[in-house]
Amino acid sequence: MISSMTGYGRGSSSQDGFTFIAELRSVNHRYADFALRLPRELYSLEDRIRRQLQKAIKRGRVEVSLALDEMPAGLRQVKVNYDLAEDYYRTLEQLSSRLELSEKVQLKHLLQMPELFKPGGITLSEEQVWPIVSAALQEALDQLLNQRRLEGENLCRDLLERCAHMEEMVDTASNCAEEAKEDCRKRTAQKFEELLAGKFEETRLLMECAMLVERMGVDEELVRLKSHIEAFRANLTGSEPAGRKLDFIAQEMFREVNTIGSKAGDYRLTNIVVELKAELEKIREQIQNLE
Repeated sequence: MISSMTGYGRGSSSQDGFTFIAELRSVNHRYADFALRLPRELYSLEDRIRRQLQKAIKRGRVEVSLALDEMPAGLRQVKVNYDLAEDYYRTLEQLSSRLELSEKVQLKHLLQMPELFKPGGITLSEEQVWPIVSAALQEALDQLLNQRRLEGENLCRDLLERCAHMEEMVDTASNCAEEAKEDCRKRTAQKFEELLAGKFEETRLLMECAMLVERMGVDEELVRLKSHIEAFRANLTGSEPAGRKLDFIAQEMFREVNTIGSKAGDYRLTNIVVELKAELEKIREQIQNLE
């Protein structure tokens, strides 16, 4: 079943004192595009993360956020920014002297200063953390794919209804075209009757015949249009992502409808062409959301 390109998923995984949280957000895009936000300690996993996503996502821009929420106590390190602490101390001493304060600078004053402590750098084993990261990522990916699938089902139902409506309009257009042919035949017969009655205008008769030939020829376009609708439906209900292919088919349908419109000499056929174009515009808007 075809899927939408928009969705959200969140997953977490804990093992050996580590807890990783993954969040995925996807929006429309012509291709598969992954934007990763990773902790510095996990930069080495970027290629593995991309490969895991590429197996499941063919189109759409996916924002990937991965966080290290918990780690074993033995790996936690906090460092003091001694240079900054000394600067704070000297500055506070100068301030106390200038304001003629009796109170001495104490540790509790320094502890209120920002950025005095900083996390120490840690090195994580890629083979140790990847199974945990992969599990969190897969949980988020499953949620994302489920949302995309559900929205895709809704879009698919809507597009199938629009295809059925277009087929009805094509059948009506075929009937109108046949009626238009008959009207043209009658008008041409009347012109010849006027010719036989001595009311012959050669130039006007030739123009009428030329217009008749040009305007009657919409049968092939209508057959091709119906064939495109059938191909659209087949790709829409297929098992593979087909958003890009559906867009190409919609372009071909537009081309056929425009040709019919340029040949239409009957007002009823012209009205149907306008309705077909309006329906195709709605279809193309919906296609932009499909994978």
